[in-house]
Amino acid sequence: MVPIDVQLAADEHFERIHRAALVLTGNPWDADDLAQETFLVMAREAHRFAGRSQVYTWLYGIMLNLERRRRRRAGMSRAKLRVLWDHTVHRSEDSPAAEAAIEVDEWKHSLWSLVATLPDGQRQALVLRFSEQLSYEEVAQALECPLGTVKSRIFHGLAALREMTTLRKGDVRHVPDHPYEDLNHAI
Repeated sequence: MVPIDVQLAADEHFERIHRAALVLTGNPWDADDLAQETFLVMAREAHRFAGRSQVYTWLYGIMLNLERRRRRRAGMSRAKLRVLWDHTVHRSEDSPAAEAAIEVDEWKHSLWSLVATLPDGQRQALVLRFSEQLSYEEVAQALECPLGTVKSRIFHGLAALREMTTLRKGDVRHVPDHPYEDLNHAI
């Protein structure tokens, strides 16, 4: 086991973990909870870090496991977004700030909202690869799966996104013309 300086790891990696949590959950409230819970698990389980990967890929793995458990336990987290999309947000003392509502609206209209509809494996691989810009090898470490599986998930995820954006007749500039284009980054 490799010792981890918990405070240093939190200082260095919180922003990137929070960003990935925001993309995965689609709203700032759940992202805050997920990122904080990730670092709580890290603090409790720091002695389990074996040093076979970078600390941040280990943290992504923790975050993804927590997010999977949350989705199973609470159903689809996108139901919360649908409530926000379909109803007017009424401000009160307990309501989130206006900028949080703006973030939700921006997410709703982004390509990431389509990513959120993909199967877990494809969604997680795409978030780590394109939002977090991890290498294929780092994505494989975070997801604890073979490199070929990561490449396959990204290929099929990009193909599904291309199809969804074509059907939606939206802006497809963010999706490669052919999913193989990203394979250049794998080498």
